Amino acid sequence: MKNTLTVLIVLALASMACQAGPAVPASSESGTTSPGASTIMDFELASLDGGTFGPADAGEDLILIDFWATWCSPCHLQADILAELYPRLKSRGVEFLAISLGEPETVVREFVAKRPFGYPVLIDPNDYIATNYGLFILPTVVLLDREGTVLYLHEGISTARRLTSAIDEILESRQARSVQGDGADLRHASS
Repeated sequence: MKNTLTVLIVLALASMACQAGPAVPASSESGTTSPGASTIMDFELASLDGGTFGPADAGEDLILIDFWATWCSPCHLQADILAELYPRLKSRGVEFLAISLGEPETVVREFVAKRPFGYPVLIDPNDYIATNYGLFILPTVVLLDREGTVLYLHEGISTARRLTSAIDEILESRQARSVQGDGADLRHASS
């Protein structure tokens, strides 16, 4: 009983630590930069379907990347949140990728067989992405545009409300710029 209680306390503290991370615009304490100031360059990783996959293969204007690990309990909660959001956001032009960090393919494959993802699962067994982009907290959710510009970054659990709000804001801003741009083009064309 005492061991069970100790494990529960440790898991609760780990979960709270992950949830304490700031949403981007990231603060300077998190060691990340603000959206638009950093990019994640194109990469390709092995996918569970046997091929390779990266942001350039996503085919959408926005790519949401969930960095996770099988041993990370808060990552499981994040995956549940994303599974609920995926169909709705996919229809709005947001593709999801799950990148497992620091684990062998066999471990990830066994986990995903029990808890399937509705979107591509990529494997980064050597922590290439984490090392090169300074990802130190799991889960971490990053939203990129086609150019790899970071539009949103949150260390710890991103709630459905937080993600939806951030994506709505980004999409509305893009739509407003598009409408303004179309109007300017029309005015310019008619003069």
